[in-house]
Amino acid sequence: MGILGTKANGFASPAQGYEDNGIDLNSLLVKQPAATYFFRLDSGDMAGLGLPKGALLVVDRSKVPVFNSIVLIRYEGQFLCRLMVQHDGYTVFTNGISDIMPVVDDTEIIGVVTASIREYDNDFSY
Repeated sequence: MGILGTKANGFASPAQGYEDNGIDLNSLLVKQPAATYFFRLDSGDMAGLGLPKGALLVVDRSKVPVFNSIVLIRYEGQFLCRLMVQHDGYTVFTNGISDIMPVVDDTEIIGVVTASIREYDNDFSY
């Protein structure tokens, strides 16, 4: 004697249909693959703005920086992450606390920080 039909019991799972849809960080964080770079912060200068030492930054070179953008710059030969603001009518870069750096001849904006990733190792010192 064979089974003629099946009968559903209970309610369908709310996750039904989503079983294979994992989180793809590339699709979430990288909008312009050819213009996107990853940069790891090697200092705690930006911790006051939520970017602690060791944070992995997603930097998009195709985005146009505007005031109050967090940007990656080359400043006096070194790479720095800073907030771009207007101060007394001039464009300056700051760590959000006290450090204000004016634009100098060799200042280059590398790109706009679009996201950051922080790994936790249970050491919450900045």
